[in-house]
Amino acid sequence: MIINFTNNKKALEEYLKNSLTPERYIHSLGVEKMAGKLARIHGANPDKAEFAGRYHDIAKCFSAEEANEYIKKYGLPNKYLNNTALSHSKIAAEILLHEFSVTDVDILNAVRSHTTGRDGMSLLEEIVYVADAIEENRNYPELTELQQTAYSDLDSACFEIINFAIQMLKDKGKEIDQDTIKAREFIKEKTGEKHEKQRDRS
Repeated sequence: MIINFTNNKKALEEYLKNSLTPERYIHSLGVEKMAGKLARIHGANPDKAEFAGRYHDIAKCFSAEEANEYIKKYGLPNKYLNNTALSHSKIAAEILLHEFSVTDVDILNAVRSHTTGRDGMSLLEEIVYVADAIEENRNYPELTELQQTAYSDLDSACFEIINFAIQMLKDKGKEIDQDTIKAREFIKEKTGEKHEKQRDRS
């Protein structure tokens, strides 16, 4: 049950279904479910997590031409032109804000950062970032182990996912976005502090 964070939920849901392939829509529902589960485990707002998870990929299936139009419309940086892999999360947040009156900053930030992460990620941002990688429809050998890590230690799961993303980009010879590098350092610092506190208590 999605809490209504928009002034026109019916139109937003129609927009989502019309914008995505059936496979991507199923993925979005999976992220919604996993984000809600992680929020309940780790003490975040599950309604916000589910909403952000459901609509995080609303611009994922745009063509480069469509994405470029939105980049120009909303004044996003030129580095996103012709790069739908990076731009879709930024565009999605702008669409939710400007076209569907979603004004909750936590939700918008979670949608905006779900591809790259960022420095100073909030708990909700981490949850949606991790849920995107470990929802039940994903299929890779480490999935079950990573899900279990996320249930017990969200920061460690987030760190593993960021490292995997960086290595994948390196293997493909692609540039690593600075937000991802900053996110890695931020989460690394958080996990280091956590381990220090655990040692102090032992």
